[in-house]
Amino acid sequence: MLNYKMSDLKGIDETQVAQLLQGNVENTDEMMNLWNDQAGRLSITAKTGLTDEQIIRLASMARVARFKGVGPKYADLLVTAGVRGRKSLATYTPETLVQRLGEVKAGRSLAGPLPTLVEVGAWFAQLKPAVASDMATAKLV
Repeated sequence: MLNYKMSDLKGIDETQVAQLLQGNVENTDEMMNLWNDQAGRLSITAKTGLTDEQIIRLASMARVARFKGVGPKYADLLVTAGVRGRKSLATYTPETLVQRLGEVKAGRSLAGPLPTLVEVGAWFAQLKPAVASDMATAKLV
């Protein structure tokens, strides 16, 4: 997975970056490590002053930014559109996601580029093996 500085993600303001640094979170790897640790999740709000809702959004942005081809450029747009990770991405087709992203971008007047169908298709191409594996594992349980 790719790792980015949280300050590079579009949609995170300087205040939130400073608050994350107070909680020793500088990049997406650190954010995901924190997110995967229940005690860390609970302590980060006290350390940073960020609300649970803000932490959830920032963790979602960190998660989707780590998908190859998404990066800092599209993480905010994806999360604003409701994509929080692999499972929510898999509820779309590339075509329906491009349409949804266009609607969200226009409706919220978000700055920045809109991904092309080719870019979005590449996100799904890397998703398929993991989703198939998750489905196979779910059937075994």
